[in-house]
Amino acid sequence: MATSLDATASQGTLVYPDTLKLPRRRYALFNSMRPARKSTGIALSGGGANGLAQIGILKAFEEEGIAVDYIAGTSIGAIIGGLYSCGYSPSELEKIVQTIPWESIISLNTDYARSNIFLEQQQIRDRASIAIRFNKLKLLIPKSLNSAQKITGKLDILTLNALYHSSGDFSSLPVNFKAIATDLVSGMRVSLSSGSLSEAMRASSTIPILYEPIIQNNFHLVDGGLVANLPVDELEIFNADYKIAVDTRGSMYATGEELDLPWKTMDQSMTILTKLQYPAQLAKADIVITPDLSNHKATDFSNINALIEAGYAKGKAEALKIRQGIERKSLPATAIKYYSKKSLFEHNNPQLEPIIAPILLKATDLNKTLQELLATDLFTRVFAELNKENKTVLFHLHPLPAITTVTLVGGPQNIVSKEEIDECFQPVKGEFYTNTTATKALENLISKYRKRGYSLVTIEKTTIERGLLEITLSSGKPGGMNIRSDKHLTKITPITREIKIDSTQPLNILKAEESVDNLYETGVFNRVSISAEPPDASRPDRNHHLWFSLEEKPASVLRLGLRYDETNDAQFLVDIRNENFRGTTSSIGGWLKTGRNGSRANIELSIPRIGSSHLTMSSRIFYDQHVFEHLESTGNTNNYGIQKYGINHAFGTRIRKNGQFIADITFQNAQFYGEKSSVAELGNSNSTMLSIGTQFTLDSRNNALIPTSGSCTNIRYSLTTALFDNHDLFWQVSGNHEKNIRLTSKVTFQLSGLFGLSSNNMLPSEKFFIGGAGTTYSQRFIGLKENALPCNNMAAAGMQLGYKPTFEILFPTSLFLHYNIGNAWEQMDNISVSSLMQGIGTSIILETPVGPARLTISKIIPFPEQNHATASPASKLSETILYFSIGHTF
Repeated sequence: MATSLDATASQGTLVYPDTLKLPRRRYALFNSMRPARKSTGIALSGGGANGLAQIGILKAFEEEGIAVDYIAGTSIGAIIGGLYSCGYSPSELEKIVQTIPWESIISLNTDYARSNIFLEQQQIRDRASIAIRFNKLKLLIPKSLNSAQKITGKLDILTLNALYHSSGDFSSLPVNFKAIATDLVSGMRVSLSSGSLSEAMRASSTIPILYEPIIQNNFHLVDGGLVANLPVDELEIFNADYKIAVDTRGSMYATGEELDLPWKTMDQSMTILTKLQYPAQLAKADIVITPDLSNHKATDFSNINALIEAGYAKGKAEALKIRQGIERKSLPATAIKYYSKKSLFEHNNPQLEPIIAPILLKATDLNKTLQELLATDLFTRVFAELNKENKTVLFHLHPLPAITTVTLVGGPQNIVSKEEIDECFQPVKGEFYTNTTATKALENLISKYRKRGYSLVTIEKTTIERGLLEITLSSGKPGGMNIRSDKHLTKITPITREIKIDSTQPLNILKAEESVDNLYETGVFNRVSISAEPPDASRPDRNHHLWFSLEEKPASVLRLGLRYDETNDAQFLVDIRNENFRGTTSSIGGWLKTGRNGSRANIELSIPRIGSSHLTMSSRIFYDQHVFEHLESTGNTNNYGIQKYGINHAFGTRIRKNGQFIADITFQNAQFYGEKSSVAELGNSNSTMLSIGTQFTLDSRNNALIPTSGSCTNIRYSLTTALFDNHDLFWQVSGNHEKNIRLTSKVTFQLSGLFGLSSNNMLPSEKFFIGGAGTTYSQRFIGLKENALPCNNMAAAGMQLGYKPTFEILFPTSLFLHYNIGNAWEQMDNISVSSLMQGIGTSIILETPVGPARLTISKIIPFPEQNHATASPASKLSETILYFSIGHTF
């Protein structure tokens, strides 16, 4: 960075200023000279939530004009530093971290959104308490408690939609960046400075146990805080002249009771480790910035604004000291106090004279004056012509050329309006502008494209001629799409059909996000990542290529379920299947449920999508036997059983992932038998039947039992022929609908309705059942016992108000109020409003590890004017009914 005396002209000596020699990596109209200063590096520590204070420090630095050339970050410091390095401003980072669901990212909950997975997968997962995966009959112990897909997806999209993309090496970003990770196998420190920026940030922040290690170049990478929580020595490798250490490590937990979660224990362990690392690292820093975080815990993301403000205040307080520290020592003075000083502009710019004149008037040292002229940021080039004989100095100044008009060439068409373009470049139109203003204008233009989702649009070149600024944009199209898979289990068609990106069109970030979600929600991938990477040097195109990185799950899964309820006592479920049969994402397997009152067994093949189409198909062989308690008109109960076995085949089309419209055919034997003699009201039957039907199902609920959003609709029609056993032809049509409305973050309102209509000659085994809290066999009607009313026809409507309190009773707790109205009828002629009954109830549900534990207190409330002679027998039972269950419904 030394000033040089480059040449001696006939009029005198040409003197050039001391300039910053670091490459300019932001958009700029010209590669202009910049005043000399020390190169500045920041080491950003880990610290969980406390690391968000780093945003405030960066914000203070920008306001104080402190430029950052290098960042080495660990854990949360790698995330903040990585995003800042690729062009996000501190203000943008502040908004981003406010929208990230930190609590869910570090929770043990599944990353799957139930509403977005295949309907068949919803049904499988809704009934199981635990899932165990196998690989060739070898039990696989999970390596982590969370797949990290949420943080992966968030960082991928942020990186893809950043202003700047890496050309393969992070030194090509506006701020040269490194992320520090730990190889879990060798214990070595691994500095990540190339490849996928998103993956580097994830690797550095991968908490062991909570997240699975990132495998890269045979390293198993986890949180860098294990070996270098504050990597100041990496700034030495950068050759940074001035090194700033930002220490945001969390305080330790004071009692054992506070260590109630796995990641809190891990955070405590890492805090202990950092105590051993810090002395040597702090000694290497020119300044250490430690925000006042008042013993804030690393796992507490509840008050982000206060954390950022603490960092901002500390950054402001240290700014003067840092500015003084990064000043480059002046070169030996060249006195020009008594020299005649003039300026010569490359172009005639009289409007700059009032700015330059005061600088020249007070000039006493040539080198300092050149630095002051460069510091105005108005010039692309500055040098002086010194004549010691005549005692004159002529300052040669190359101002930025005037801009009157801006045009765009290339890029996606009609995305940014002329008015928006003018708005971006208004600050550079007119008499004069600075290099910084020009850079900001160019970045604002690209930001317009980013906000509309065009992630790959870049500025390829700029030219200015006679006031016309012409900006050439890239097409924004990906150079190609590539897929890398770790196990190569899944075939290419099930992958490509989920990718919604057209490589012949400019990439839109929404399509990229949709494609990642689609792939992940097939259920066969543990993690899905997308990145934009530069093409190989051998490729002729310059456009970034999209890479989908797929981490596949072992296909064999054993699921287990446990349930107890007051009607059926203990029940047990075993479900074993291959969920990626022959790499098609199809499922083949079977499940068995057994309990005191019955058993069910299924062997089934499910093809959610046939090839790349939206057609779907399934086949199953089933056995179902169940014993019911029947309430007779006398008020006595009688037991009877239903047994069915047969085969079902369905074919139809998908309606999004969570819906389908199918036609099916069922061939079965159905038996109805009484365990006691008195079943005269229902009769006995043993029939072989062939039924055809059609069914529409759409389920967008986020939870089957405790939904806070979404709806569920199911409508079915079936016709049973008279081909076998000489029974009459009969039909059924039924439907139910449930709509969940979130009133506040804690309160949900649900509306529901159901109906069923049948032929009058229905066999007992095919009747509807209504009563109880809702099971596989019986439709929900709060106030009646489970399976209370077998019927040919039914109708009911209900309301439910749910509240999730801030307190927990051992487990996450929800409270509910229920109301429903309806009834059941044998003959359609008997359906009447006067026979309706109503039930009320209240429930408490605890979300336990084996499934929801539910206790409901309910009661039938007769209408005051109701004629009890025409009312249902069940409505005469005014006793309070309790329902209790623990475990999922199956």
